[in-house]
Amino acid sequence: AWGRTVTMLTYKLARQGGTLAKVPAPDTSRRCSACGLTTPGSRQTQALFVCKNSNCGWSANADHNAARNILHLYRMGHALIPAAGRAVARRAPRVKPATAR
Repeated sequence: AWGRTVTMLTYKLARQGGTLAKVPAPDTSRRCSACGLTTPGSRQTQALFVCKNSNCGWSANADHNAARNILHLYRMGHALIPAAGRAVARRAPRVKPATAR
């Protein structure tokens, strides 16, 4: 499911010379992308984001707001860089049982 999607995106982007950057997602759908304030209840519906800051009041589609926050995190250098190399499954070496002397 999601892991396979990430794998395929990584593979296809690499073929075109691009890279996939992962950005931490917590609060990206609840943080205002205009002023940066995070408040409960800012998502009035599943689709509508309205900032509760009285000096801001910005509203937009909730997915658009989250996408702007994710882009901002990426530009600020908050991308999660995966470890280099590849995973290798290894078996533990066999150990002969100790013999009594």
